Amino acid sequence: MNTPAAPSNNVRLLFYCLRYLMPDEHPVFFFPRVLPLNYRVAVLERLNERLNDRLVVCSGRPPGGSSLESIIGEEEYAYRQVELPNYWLNGETVHAQPFGRAFRCHGTPSVVMIEESPRTLTQPFLLAYAKWKGAGRVLWGHFSSNNRPFRPNQHWQDRYRLWTAHRAEACVCYTDAMAELLRPHLPKERLFVARNTLDTDTLFALYDSLNAEGRVAVRRRLNLPPNAPVLTFIGRLIPEKGTDVLLNVFDRLRAERPMTLQVIGDGPARQEMERRVAHDGINDVRFLGAIREWDESAPYLYASDVMLQPGYLGLSVNHAFSFGVPVVSQAAPASGERYHSPEAHFVEHGKNGMLAKHGSLDSLTYAVRRVLTEQDRFSEHARRYARNHLTIGRMVDGLEASVRRAERC
Repeated sequence: MNTPAAPSNNVRLLFYCLRYLMPDEHPVFFFPRVLPLNYRVAVLERLNERLNDRLVVCSGRPPGGSSLESIIGEEEYAYRQVELPNYWLNGETVHAQPFGRAFRCHGTPSVVMIEESPRTLTQPFLLAYAKWKGAGRVLWGHFSSNNRPFRPNQHWQDRYRLWTAHRAEACVCYTDAMAELLRPHLPKERLFVARNTLDTDTLFALYDSLNAEGRVAVRRRLNLPPNAPVLTFIGRLIPEKGTDVLLNVFDRLRAERPMTLQVIGDGPARQEMERRVAHDGINDVRFLGAIREWDESAPYLYASDVMLQPGYLGLSVNHAFSFGVPVVSQAAPASGERYHSPEAHFVEHGKNGMLAKHGSLDSLTYAVRRVLTEQDRFSEHARRYARNHLTIGRMVDGLEASVRRAERC
């Protein structure tokens, strides 16, 4: 029996081209300013699977010296990529990204998904061009500033964000709370939520492996005391993350009982923190540096009792909850201004963490004490919240639903 000959390169190329000429096989473009951000890769690869390998990520490079350079990967990914030119003004304040190369390389997409940002001057032109091409449009992002309340009646940036949102067939928010803020201004069928998260499949697997090893054994190999509390900070060492307050709270708590503080991260504040620790004799502070690989940071998180983040919160909430570690931070100021990234909405005060009164060292210290007193209960709520609400699958569900809606319109 003769074996059929393998198709020639020309036949494969013809098949590839025809595939993207078919209406139901048109690509889906995603335009972020910078990508791949390492924490986004798993989400986009999963979305690409749901879309039958149609996802094309069209992005550029960060400005020189940007903090974004530390989270840019150079690996090959399951989805296709197009590198676009990026033009930056005043650091990362204003951005422009010519987008024509994506259309020239991959033709007309069925949907254009865009990272929502008022800083990107080319965003309204891309929305208009996508409409002219007959492509559906999805905006995905914050839809508000992290530094102030969402007040479209008072601030031009919020009005502009709503103006662009009205030009998309679907808008995807990071949290339910943001979707509620947009609900009075947009038709409900255009609003979607994809709770911002990490590759929880990997994080949960790491937790399960460490849990099989056991807490005492993990602490032993990390040279941590088996029973004394362990507090952990993870993030960039910058003043906005509350690095001074972190040491103040730990110094107070350690005067009451033995405990250890693990500092995972690096940044311009590290030198001053180390100087202060040495000068003031704040013992049992471990500076572990930036740990990029999750399998390397996982044991330190698993061994922790509390994630103490006095400054603004972000995806470190998801990271901590995936290992059953409750989060303690400060609430936003009483004036109503924003203080945290959207992920702070995942902290349920008194259940999976504590949000202390802003600016009160006493309140923040009490919050850590309370979590340590009821550590098992807080830890269980943190772990359950991650597994019930912050899975990568649920995030991809929201993104896929928005793309399907834009394709139908």
